[in-house]
Amino acid sequence: MAGDSVGTGERDLLRRRSLLKGAGAAGIAGLAGCIEFNSVTADSPAEELIQEGFEAAGIDPPFETAIAITEDSEREKFAQLLANELNDTGFFDVSVERREFGSHVDLMVGAAENDENAMFVASWTGGWDPSDYVDMLFHSDNWTPNGFNVGHYGDDAVDRYIDAGLTETDLEERVETYRNLQERLVADSPASFVRFREATHVWDSGVVSGWETYPLRPGSYYAIYAPWAGVYTELEGTTEFIGDLGSDVTNYDPVEINGTVSSQATALIYEELLGIDFDGELQPMLATDWEQLDETTYRFSLREGVRFHNGEELTADHVAGSLERYEGTIREGDVYDWYETSEVIDEHTIDIVCQRAYGPFEQALFNVPIVPMAAIEGEHDLQSEPIGTGPYRFAEHDSGNHWRLTRFDDHWFEGSKSVPATAPIETVRLEIIPEKSSRQAALEAGDIHFSYGVPSASIADLEGRDGYGVGRRVGGSFDMVLYPVYLPPFSEPSVRRGCNMLIPRERILENVYYGIGQIGYTPISPMLEEYVSESFRERIAEEYVRPN
Repeated sequence: MAGDSVGTGERDLLRRRSLLKGAGAAGIAGLAGCIEFNSVTADSPAEELIQEGFEAAGIDPPFETAIAITEDSEREKFAQLLANELNDTGFFDVSVERREFGSHVDLMVGAAENDENAMFVASWTGGWDPSDYVDMLFHSDNWTPNGFNVGHYGDDAVDRYIDAGLTETDLEERVETYRNLQERLVADSPASFVRFREATHVWDSGVVSGWETYPLRPGSYYAIYAPWAGVYTELEGTTEFIGDLGSDVTNYDPVEINGTVSSQATALIYEELLGIDFDGELQPMLATDWEQLDETTYRFSLREGVRFHNGEELTADHVAGSLERYEGTIREGDVYDWYETSEVIDEHTIDIVCQRAYGPFEQALFNVPIVPMAAIEGEHDLQSEPIGTGPYRFAEHDSGNHWRLTRFDDHWFEGSKSVPATAPIETVRLEIIPEKSSRQAALEAGDIHFSYGVPSASIADLEGRDGYGVGRRVGGSFDMVLYPVYLPPFSEPSVRRGCNMLIPRERILENVYYGIGQIGYTPISPMLEEYVSESFRERIAEEYVRPN
């Protein structure tokens, strides 16, 4: 197995807890008492940690800094609650700085290079593998601008855990690795994990029936018809489903898509070798079965009789070409972090060879849509018209207004006991409505049948009203505070740990998000239960975040 390639020293690291000693509650408990520092009294374990870091960094309180946020009412409340908590210690003088989204991202990307004196309230979206939640944010190879390690945080143990998690294929070993990694990150606190978001779907129950909520936002519309997952939706009194999108669709080609909305809009057009269903289980999609031949080689048997929307019939050449066209694109890392080569065995059999043992290989294939040969050979531009094998085909994009799909009647699925052979919904129209309040108004007026973007404050009300269905699932997005690790006093772990302990998570969840979501202490979503069980999260919280 892949784990055999990890050296003895690495294997020892994965099992040692000694590197965490002194970072938890036991270490903090020794600081009990009230200590005065430059006229500021530290009268809690969190404040004593902050004082320790200020002294080590040679910083006199109060330290002036800012919390940088996007222009958003929820973020404003979030940041103000945090600022008040830090200011009340006397160690900080914190202001809140607001920017539009693009400027906020630009500030984060250049923060370390420019020594920006700011903490950042930001969000991150992962998927069905634990590596999605940590690699780009915390590995030292992923400092901005090439990754999203905003604070330019570097820790040898964290790097080794992340690397080991990617190459490990044994589930038990991966679970141990990622639990150790999460504990290390909470102990060192380059970021504070505050809340895991929920996928919240609301629909007109007089029109829509059978809806299931997919926990990851790119799959918001899978429920319309996902036979590979055993899910489909029916309508009463109409054959056109009307939903919404939070912004315009900007990219149609999988190798160019860099936003959630474009992924949502094209999810029913493109299909992959494997799918991950609503419960996180791997399912065959364009592949009927697969097997691992050796540490780095996998053989896939392809479904026969599958047609693309342009009439091409799926073969192994389509799979090889779809993988290789990622090279040199903005999405290159989706494939070339693990892909070495492929060998076409026959028209419906292909071997895919990884450059190394790769733990998330099967999950990674869910991010690689298979496209027609016309696109692979450059004869067709998918950016002008997306073409896949999915149950719906592209019909129209009225930029800024709506995105429209029509049923693909030559779809490969032949029916089962639980899902009909033909999708009941004939057309799908997604109205582009950026404002959340406007999306709710459109739903209540009957202009749309479904929304995934209703304001958090309205969810509880809609749950109690006749005529609406509400689906809630903890998803893969979390809200966090990123610290400027490059800048004293935040370069001191004790300052970051103290701030982490002071974050008013319960008040943020209730007062800002109206109870929508789940308090977060660790970076990996609770939907990956093996990696972050309830007992594990509670232990981490007690040991590092809320000591007595």
